Amino acid sequence: MSIDRRVFIGAAGAIIGGTLGGVGLSEAAEVLGGRKPITQKEWEALYRSYGQAQFTCVRTSTAVEGPYYYDSSPLRSAIAEGHPGERVRLGLTLGGMLSPVANRCFPLAGAVIDIWQTDAAGLYSNAGGDLQTVDTTGQTFLRGHQITDEKGYVEFDTIVPGWEVIAVPPPVIVGARTTHIHVKAYHGRDVLTAQLYFPDPLLDQLFADVEPYKSHVMMTAPGLPKSYARVRNVQDGLFLADKSEPMTVEQINGVLTAKATIGMISQGNRGITPLFR
Repeated sequence: MSIDRRVFIGAAGAIIGGTLGGVGLSEAAEVLGGRKPITQKEWEALYRSYGQAQFTCVRTSTAVEGPYYYDSSPLRSAIAEGHPGERVRLGLTLGGMLSPVANRCFPLAGAVIDIWQTDAAGLYSNAGGDLQTVDTTGQTFLRGHQITDEKGYVEFDTIVPGWEVIAVPPPVIVGARTTHIHVKAYHGRDVLTAQLYFPDPLLDQLFADVEPYKSHVMMTAPGLPKSYARVRNVQDGLFLADKSEPMTVEQINGVLTAKATIGMISQGNRGITPLFR
């Protein structure tokens, strides 16, 4: 994500005694990049919009970010940069929910969906040689972000990731992860971090029969004493802890296509200045 989209919106100065250089609070809010208090008319429009839920969804489990995220991925839909692997078209729909128990979502337009993943060999871009066997510092492969349309939808052209292994502090020692894609969704002041998974049968077939996956069923990382065998979803502690479900994946017009709906708690499109932009 381009760094200018991630500038924290902070106050330009303190408001003392309810004014800023003789400017009232409402005017000061505009001067400082904020907005005027919501009006009754705006509230009624916002309330009506809550009744326009268009699809069923559930709240997406919040997942750990991991060590490989950084906030300068390119604005683009094609992210592989020529890295080999099974091509996959990833379609994501971002829905807003008023509460954790709601089962209806309204589309969140104008949100930032940022994704990052490994290549088929389990390597991330912009990762140092102390974390993985290849130093990829400064590279941007398999990272990118898109802005959701009026239906809350974005699409990426990527490849099926590999799996990964990393040395972690004792007592765990080794962290082995199944194939997954990391996601951050930014909408207004709401941020959701999640991980997306692929069905085990598809992965079993790729790692058994398809290069370059079949050459990477064993992995190691700096600080680990040996190589480790690939783990499946049902062997991944984070997958189990989050009670995750794999994405729906099917062949459409000869292209492997993965679909997922991400549900996050949101007050909808209120026009509030985003925390990150």
